[in-house]
Amino acid sequence: MLLAAKTNGLTGDDVKPWHLKASWKLFDEKGSVKDQGTYEEYWASPEKYKRTFTGASFTQTEYGTEKGPLVSGEQSRIPSAIDDLRNQFVNPIQSSESIQRTSFAIEQREVGNLKFDCLSPIPSKEIHAGSTQCFDTGKSILRIYVSEQGEQVIHSSIAKFQGRYIAEDLKSAQQGKLVASAHIDLIELLTTAGESLFVPPSDATPKRISITVPGEVMTKMLIKRVDPEYPVFASSIGVSGNVILQATIGKDGHVADLHVISGPAELQHAALDAVKHWVYKPYLLNDDPVDVETTIMVSFKLVIQNNELQKMHIGR
Repeated sequence: MLLAAKTNGLTGDDVKPWHLKASWKLFDEKGSVKDQGTYEEYWASPEKYKRTFTGASFTQTEYGTEKGPLVSGEQSRIPSAIDDLRNQFVNPIQSSESIQRTSFAIEQREVGNLKFDCLSPIPSKEIHAGSTQCFDTGKSILRIYVSEQGEQVIHSSIAKFQGRYIAEDLKSAQQGKLVASAHIDLIELLTTAGESLFVPPSDATPKRISITVPGEVMTKMLIKRVDPEYPVFASSIGVSGNVILQATIGKDGHVADLHVISGPAELQHAALDAVKHWVYKPYLLNDDPVDVETTIMVSFKLVIQNNELQKMHIGR
């Protein structure tokens, strides 16, 4: 894994400044394109870069600085699938420090007619199950990345740039369905750009770092659930239904922010009171915990058993 970290991606002490342009697509449940756009990055160091994502309804430019990333103008939300693919181009393997603290299990897997050596972290007190990386047999060329949440990213059209392997084409799938793809249109050494390229404009503000994760995915990561109390008044008048909540899950897995999207008014307070105490496994992006935006549905149902009204609730 240490060799893989040194030979894949576009970051490291030995990497010279570069410029990359790529085009991307997002797909719906039926496999049709629902959005497409471009990604362009000028990179000089982890603290000095200019990164722009453009889609049909958004454009966002991020600047790397010694004080942290800044975003120019309104901070539109970049689709998490596209941000993930950018990371697969640039930084697909966890840091050397993380690798040195982790033990890995290796197994050979066959996909189609191809065989790969796949490495997965061995869970311990400090490390829980994480991402799996699959490499060409006997080589350190990354070909398949599988996240802890089941996202699979295929690396193809492997090229070499500055002595490192980089996929010119990426495809991301969830539960066998294509979610996103990206293609490198241009990659070159950055030799002529001046320092002014990396200077943020005056309206730049600190970047809010979070990603959007479907509710069904976060449900599988729930480790502490507090059941809601069915309000007496609501049950007495026969009110039932679903309360949909918008939640921010912090890096530590605790609910950091919560508000109601929809649902019967008589049930909203009970749903909020319960869910604010829920705890999740931290969501990892490239093996680092990040804030998560997600939706939570809490269902309140009334059923009649033996001629008596019974209260039921289901949280998801």
